[in-house]
Amino acid sequence: MSSSYKPALLKALVRLVRRGAGFEIPLTAIGHEFVALYWMQSIVFRLRQAASLAKEPEAVQRIRATADANRVRNLADLPQNARNRLDLQIAKILTINVLNAFHVGKPESMDDLYSWQSGHAAIALSEESHRFLRDQSIAVESIANYWWARYLERVNVLAPLIIDKVERDGAKRGSLARYLRILADSDGNRCFYCERDLGAVRAVHVDHVIPWSFLLSDPAWDLVLACVSCNLEKSDILPARIFIDKLSALHVDRAKLSLASIAGSAFLQKDEVDRYYDAALSVEWPSGWEPPD
Repeated sequence: MSSSYKPALLKALVRLVRRGAGFEIPLTAIGHEFVALYWMQSIVFRLRQAASLAKEPEAVQRIRATADANRVRNLADLPQNARNRLDLQIAKILTINVLNAFHVGKPESMDDLYSWQSGHAAIALSEESHRFLRDQSIAVESIANYWWARYLERVNVLAPLIIDKVERDGAKRGSLARYLRILADSDGNRCFYCERDLGAVRAVHVDHVIPWSFLLSDPAWDLVLACVSCNLEKSDILPARIFIDKLSALHVDRAKLSLASIAGSAFLQKDEVDRYYDAALSVEWPSGWEPPD
């Protein structure tokens, strides 16, 4: 059984009961919740659920394959038929190596949280278990988050803010519009990647060179101007190393302009930028993006 399945199942049950699930919970409902939880961690924040992507549990491999096949990063953009099919696949995986293994290792004096018989399409909660999950939902979910994050820290050693990523229900980001003028004045009004002149371009984006979904913050040192096509095509992929070197060179110029007053430091030393880039590479973050010729 994967080391992340237990906290994932516990968190899924807590959330389902909180939303009104009764004593019998269909496996498809649990599968649906599993998909949402693992999608946020594995697709949005790209956290590995094993020491390498190749060793990830089957449920995560199915989710990654579905995201790639449908070319979507946002779960809400997944076609409904693909989502339904994925929910069923995960529900089947639950019956193979998750439901029976969940209670392995618990103290003998502790009652099982649920019962399930092979071939049944739902698990059954006792009245006491249901009341416990309902009344102690915040505490139980916090415990599940802690154990999940504790495991993920061992297999994503250099990834920042893992507990924050585990706790999040979405990837809501703040507006970066206030940086448009600042970056244009300090860095020049050109796309950082393709060097297109942005002076006559109506739509200009502020981009994170090292993806926001890795850093989970908007440090000014990571922000650059980009044309729409480069920003959208790059998405949350790490750019080629040459752009990290270019960013470090840009920081030298920013330091001369004393831009440290904008939302924290606007520049870092080259070795510091390299450490963030190498940290993302260490967890197998997709990399090597360059603008088309």
